[in-house]
Amino acid sequence: MTQQREKFTYLCDRMNIQLTEKKEQIFRSTLDLIHHFGFHGSPMSKIAKDADVAVGSIYHYFPSKDDLIIELYWYCKEIINNYVFKAEENNLAYDQRFRIIWKNIVRFYQDHVYIFSFMEQFYGSPFYEEVRSSVFKEKSERNKIFHFLETGIEQKQLKDLHVRLILAAYLGPAISLVRSALYEKIRLEEDQLDTLVEIIWNGVKK
Repeated sequence: MTQQREKFTYLCDRMNIQLTEKKEQIFRSTLDLIHHFGFHGSPMSKIAKDADVAVGSIYHYFPSKDDLIIELYWYCKEIINNYVFKAEENNLAYDQRFRIIWKNIVRFYQDHVYIFSFMEQFYGSPFYEEVRSSVFKEKSERNKIFHFLETGIEQKQLKDLHVRLILAAYLGPAISLVRSALYEKIRLEEDQLDTLVEIIWNGVKK
């Protein structure tokens, strides 16, 4: 667990995302425990103990486990967005950004297994029902991938399909590829990523 925690701390520093020390400890512990034991196997008491925070104190930061999980979700989304969407790539042609962003997603999840595990479990849980409307309303601020693909449709770079279909075609192969690579404990090669993203682009481009 230590290596993953060090990566998470480094990532927070690198992205200049500010947390109090206690909240960072709680988030790290929550990611660790959910990765190993799932949502149901990670009660607040266990998270508090792992984070070295008094059980009563954890409720000072998060009124309930639901609040903790949902706040951690948005926090992870911010980290992912900051990694995937780099300012220096904003002026590239749309098709170039399409490929780069996709590969950034794959690299991020392969390098941050606990966040990948958390997001996988979150989307399949009742917690997601509580934030689903916000996910699609807050396109530009918190759901940048959705917004990026929607812009591609508006600019006639992508086929005139419902954006959620494009999103499924874009993210589905990335998630599946990361999942299989983690299961097989292999590192994805650059040429493999180039080949798959080219297939995706050819399938959705205008």
